[in-house]
Amino acid sequence: MPAVEDLLTAAQLPATVRDAADPERLPLLITAASLTLAAHVGYPLHRRMGVVESVASAGGRYLWLRSGGVRQVTRVEVCGVELPAAAYALESAVMGRVLARGEAWPFTGRYSPGVSSTPLHVEDTGELVVTYDAGWVTPGQAALDTALQVDLPADLQLAAQMVVGALVHGDGAEEAVSESIGGTSLTRATDEDGQLPAVPARARRLVARYRRPRQGAA
Repeated sequence: MPAVEDLLTAAQLPATVRDAADPERLPLLITAASLTLAAHVGYPLHRRMGVVESVASAGGRYLWLRSGGVRQVTRVEVCGVELPAAAYALESAVMGRVLARGEAWPFTGRYSPGVSSTPLHVEDTGELVVTYDAGWVTPGQAALDTALQVDLPADLQLAAQMVVGALVHGDGAEEAVSESIGGTSLTRATDEDGQLPAVPARARRLVARYRRPRQGAA
């Protein structure tokens, strides 16, 4: 049974990968690879409708949603009051950046004590709530609901193929380094931090433009 997170189906895998994998484990490998790639990008990639998110704001012109790949913002509430659609705009779908067209977004967080208080620490206070749709229809979702049409970008699907291939074959040749320990030569695959990479370098390059920065600045 496919999962909604699956960025490809077994039929989309190269024969060299599909034939080398245990058929019973292959669905698990596809889901694991899809979740790994989503974790690398920084947000779920499958289509999600009506996501309700409480957002922290530094009081600037921009909000950063926790998800990238935002399709549309459908509702924004400040202290329980819905803003008119003309008051904001989705400026960057990939980065999940929402622009305040008029007044700046209100500051949410802690203020300094005293008569003339000033903003101190940004916190998610629940005062600012955004509802939006995000992600793409994955092959896994389309397999579960034939009324859906896959619109996941090809580069994400190809990157997922590479991650499955890496799981099946232990492929990390582009990051392979060798070191000598006594009389033994050891070859292993490492990423830029010297750790074993979950996502091969070629796949990382394919999805670089979708990757969501971990923190935004207002």
